[in-house]
Amino acid sequence: MQAQKRRCNTDETPGSLASYGVLMRFLAISLFAAGCLSAAPLPHPRLFFPPAALAPLKARLAADSLAKQLDASAIRQAEACLTERAVRYEIADGKRLLPESRRAIRAVLLTAYAWRMTGDARFFERCVGELDAACAFEDWHPSHFLDVAEMTTAVAIGYDWLYPQLSPAQRQRYENALIGNGLAAVAGRKDAWWQGPTNNWSQVCSGGMMLAADALSEVAPALAKETLAHTRRLTSSCERFYQPEGSFPEGPGYWHYGTTYHVLAMALMERDAALTLDPVWKMTGNFLLQATGPSGMPFNFADANPGQAESSPALTWLASRTRDPLAISAARDLLTRRYAEKRPPNDRFLPLTLLWLPAAVPAPVAALHASFQGEQALACFRSDWSANALWLGIKGGTPAASHGHMDCGSFVLDWAGSRWFHDLGSDDYNLPGYFGGQRFAYFRLQNLSHNTLVIDGKLQTPKAKPCPLTPIQAHGASATTTIDLTDAYRGQCEQATRKVDFTASPPQITLTDHLLAPGGPVRWQAVTDAKVSITGALATLEKDGHRLVLTCANPALVWQIADATAPGSAEKANPNKQILSITAPAAAELTLAVHIAAE
Repeated sequence: MQAQKRRCNTDETPGSLASYGVLMRFLAISLFAAGCLSAAPLPHPRLFFPPAALAPLKARLAADSLAKQLDASAIRQAEACLTERAVRYEIADGKRLLPESRRAIRAVLLTAYAWRMTGDARFFERCVGELDAACAFEDWHPSHFLDVAEMTTAVAIGYDWLYPQLSPAQRQRYENALIGNGLAAVAGRKDAWWQGPTNNWSQVCSGGMMLAADALSEVAPALAKETLAHTRRLTSSCERFYQPEGSFPEGPGYWHYGTTYHVLAMALMERDAALTLDPVWKMTGNFLLQATGPSGMPFNFADANPGQAESSPALTWLASRTRDPLAISAARDLLTRRYAEKRPPNDRFLPLTLLWLPAAVPAPVAALHASFQGEQALACFRSDWSANALWLGIKGGTPAASHGHMDCGSFVLDWAGSRWFHDLGSDDYNLPGYFGGQRFAYFRLQNLSHNTLVIDGKLQTPKAKPCPLTPIQAHGASATTTIDLTDAYRGQCEQATRKVDFTASPPQITLTDHLLAPGGPVRWQAVTDAKVSITGALATLEKDGHRLVLTCANPALVWQIADATAPGSAEKANPNKQILSITAPAAAELTLAVHIAAE
């Protein structure tokens, strides 16, 4: 379904100590906001790239080859924008203007950056064309407010970066749109994501509105002051998503989305007064590092799709701001790898990724294993930090989390540079009830498609309490953790645990599931794209000249293989994926152990 309209606006929107720490930072930011809101606004441009930053950036390009590559990518992509169409009021899926809002961010940031770096008037005119097109809309689709937040981001940055060269009429046109379509559209809203921290919506909408309010501080001082005070409080409260140890409940994929907007807000706040960052901001960099396997693919739990790790300004800002050598090395290594693989970064915030790129520093070797407590607790193990290492990511958590799946106890596995056991990822967000009562009617969201257990053919508990895991215990080349999955299988057994025993040399893993009084047969399963051969309780997987050998400790059981086909024709297909499984009959006490040897 596609609808297009161009509606013109004739005037041309944890624990007690941790809780105490969050409260103190919240009060500090409130006091900071009260002070800085009364100060005279800085001259334009003031959002992230003030005039004083221009000369140092140009000097850095001559000294830092990675920065020079990012600059060249940004200029090259800005050149491409010159022949691309401007944003249109298109709601292609019938629900969201969001792709157009993101298109506007990309065009505005790239062309505005290119104009400021080169002085080429073509980039200025192209950016003005994008702003004019966006500001001709009567609204920015407030029924799906992410659309408003991202379009507001585009127009606020473009207005600010081009401000000295804009005519009075252009300034007024963009100011009117930012007020009418942005700030006025959010004023008085009672949505949960605007009233308090719920999920990435709170971060994105708060960040976008903060940019507009800051850009318009002189033009609409009362509205700007009210909005800035609210968004600073809301941004501060969203810090709880990362507590207590840096993991993000919506997974690494949504980490970039929510954290980028969180960082935009923090960068603005710090421009006016120094911020004291909670240690969790250093921890979350470690989360992203550990949750990415040697294949270059993150553990894409929740509504994230499989693929190579992405870069973002959240990575570079946090690395620069925390001065953590591991985070700095990880951010730069990721970008360098993308250039080496001829996949240069092309996200819509690319100029900000460059502006916040940290200088290279020597970095220590990161820990081989890490666990992260929280709503979606997870643990990661690796044999070494080479590209061919054995790596396992496994989670507890709950389907009830934002974007959650029935993936308690599920894992992904890398070996010899490839992913062998997969998370299939999200399905179509426009499926009926995908974010409502039918969510767990879809195959990709069920435990039936994840690398975990199925008891008596049933689904995991949709509103399970978060399944915790024990901190990793490491002894020489071995490490272990145990996940309590009991609440995920509430009503299906009396107790369920999954233990991981990981050994680096020789590279091997044993997963041991222990259940009390399961209500039916228990199926162990995992999704793979490897070639599979089966001999009773032994399954051999082959890919690119390497093997994984899976052995069930019960020799009477037999492995089976089936296509990972979704039952509904409207659901995404899962080509080249199969589900390897082995099933044990119910027993008063059942232990199901699978040994995985990497060869």
